[in-house]
Amino acid sequence: MNKVEGLIAYYKLQEWWFSSFTPGEREYIDDRYKPMGAPYHTLTQGKILERNQPASEFLNELNTWFRSNNDTTIAERIHQKLIDLAKEHPIVKPGYVDGRHFTTYVKDIETLKKNGKFSELENLLVELVEATEAESAVDDMGVAPAYYSELAIHYRKQKDYAKEISILERFATQRHARGVMPAKLLERLDKVKKLAAIPKDTSG
Repeated sequence: MNKVEGLIAYYKLQEWWFSSFTPGEREYIDDRYKPMGAPYHTLTQGKILERNQPASEFLNELNTWFRSNNDTTIAERIHQKLIDLAKEHPIVKPGYVDGRHFTTYVKDIETLKKNGKFSELENLLVELVEATEAESAVDDMGVAPAYYSELAIHYRKQKDYAKEISILERFATQRHARGVMPAKLLERLDKVKKLAAIPKDTSG
């Protein structure tokens, strides 16, 4: 097997690295991945002695560097490896769904929406909301608002105002992480309550 060091070696991803990508793709991925404060080529060079980030979450972070349309196939292969690792070595603790941290599901959500699998989408989003609440209950850092927002948007498209109000009220009762989205979701709650109060036109 070809030799590689850095993060690829630390996470024991050598076989996947060489079998999943061409030499040109490997060079491109290595050149593009430049985390702030990390040495250049940290992906494939140097000895990594210790990291707190699990392999699946490292791959999720790596994937954020490949979001353009030209990088689609690379991103898909990275994400598939993330899924495989979570199945092989699932992590069971607050904040995780099917062995994966809730932050690693962005691409799964995009795929379900793209394929019109809205029932599966709703079920997954509910699980992810439960996961962020479970983690917040432990670390007291506040819930991540993104999945509440996704559910609210999903219910609005269905014109299911009762469910939209319910998920936003659920969010309102949680400790909130920093950022602008919490305030926007609370504002959305006020608006959807007014929208739901408008009498339906039953004429005709």
